Amino acid sequence: MRKIAIASLLLVAASGCAPKTFMAKSPGWKVIELRDGLKGDYDAASMKTVDTVARTWDPEILDKDSGYLRTAWVYGVSGGDLTRYRARLTVKYPKVVAPEKFELKTDAQWLDDEPFGWLSGFDSGFQRYVFAALSGRLGRTVPVH
Repeated sequence: MRKIAIASLLLVAASGCAPKTFMAKSPGWKVIELRDGLKGDYDAASMKTVDTVARTWDPEILDKDSGYLRTAWVYGVSGGDLTRYRARLTVKYPKVVAPEKFELKTDAQWLDDEPFGWLSGFDSGFQRYVFAALSGRLGRTVPVH
C-alpha cells in the first residue's frame, strides 16, 4: 500500500503544474487608446497592429474588414511546459471607421491531467508583456509632469 502511495505522489510531481502567472479565470478585454497619427486612420492602425504582432507572434486569423486578429498558440510562455502550457492573443477594433482605440485579450491554457484536459484562463506575465508591446508601438502616451 505504501508503495502505491509513493508511486502516486511521484506521478503527480512528474506531471508538473501551471506557472504561478496562470490565472484560471476569464481574462477580459484591455483597452489601448491609439496614439496621434493612428487615431482615426484604420488602414494605418491595422497595418501597424499586424506588423507589431507578426514580429513576435504568428497571426492565425486576420480579418481586416471586421478589425479582428488572433494569433496561433505559443507554447511554453512564462517558463511553462512546452507541451502543456500555451497562450495566444486577440486584438479587435470595435470601430473600423475612424478608430480611437482597440481591445486586447490574452488567453492561456494549461493541460491538466485527465479528466480535466485543457484548463482555460490567462497568464498575467504574458498579458503584461503583450500589453506593453502593443501599447508601446500603437498606444497614446501621457506626458509626465
